[in-house]
Amino acid sequence: MNTSQKIDDLFAKTKPVCFGRFVMDVPANADLIFWGQAFGPNIETIPNGSKAIKGLSEEEKTELEAVKHQEEPGSLLRSATDGPTPGSKVLQFRENDTATRVMRIWGYFNVPPHGFVYKGATAPSEGRTVETEMQTLTYVATNLRARKLDEVPTEPGVCLDLGFIKDDIGKFQEIFNIGLCFPSLPDVSFSISTNKDARRDTSFEARRNEAKKAALLSAPLATLFGKVKSLREGKHDVYKWKGDEALFRRPLDDDQKGAWHEFQFEYAGVRYDHHNPGWEAALFTGVKGNTAGAQASSLTDDEAIALWDRLLSTLRLRVPD
Repeated sequence: MNTSQKIDDLFAKTKPVCFGRFVMDVPANADLIFWGQAFGPNIETIPNGSKAIKGLSEEEKTELEAVKHQEEPGSLLRSATDGPTPGSKVLQFRENDTATRVMRIWGYFNVPPHGFVYKGATAPSEGRTVETEMQTLTYVATNLRARKLDEVPTEPGVCLDLGFIKDDIGKFQEIFNIGLCFPSLPDVSFSISTNKDARRDTSFEARRNEAKKAALLSAPLATLFGKVKSLREGKHDVYKWKGDEALFRRPLDDDQKGAWHEFQFEYAGVRYDHHNPGWEAALFTGVKGNTAGAQASSLTDDEAIALWDRLLSTLRLRVPD
């Protein structure tokens, strides 16, 4: 593992953070951002929204009732009922005024001190009916509890943003996307995405090779590709996972001096296996205004690699199988 005094100082104090079925140790002052979470359907966290959750459901109910359906009697709203847990509500509605096949099923969960909005839907072609979706909603609602940001549960299940769903059956889709920002390194971003049921028809290595071949067929792309330096590329092990990585240093535009980094890692996992989900990670430097390579990197090649290795070396399953 590469080392750097700058990165060692950054990790002088650390904290564990969990997402999905994973946990990792990050600098104590790093900011963790959930930018997508699904257990079955998508779930939105309303921080400190326990008292607001009823109002949110009433607001959505009012908006749905205001739109007349063109094919069915009444409005877009099909039903509004109490949910399976205290203070929760469930709305069943059509997406628009001509939809008749798909039913949206949203649950508003009161989980003090937070609120959670469960955004499900039927899918006739996949056998997902109102009955099966209500069963999933009930399962999530009854197994969901609030979680402090620094709490790392020890029981099987998935970590949400400020929440935790107890589960070890692995029946439902699990998608989690998180990002890390570092106050002392404002131009650096790190992210991890995990998708238990993802299908990968081609390997990371095969896609990289195809991209290289395509670049060489175009003179402008070939010239640009020739300026990209591969810092490390190939097979790489993280925890018990054997994956692939590609670490590149890319030049800024021709009229700018300097370079930026693009690091990627992918582990295919075993599809549908919640004990061995697929995941991928990325690190970018030179970030400005959510655009990588908008400015020169604040990290040297060695420092960027040291940060990458340090972060990935701590990633692990929260509950080992």
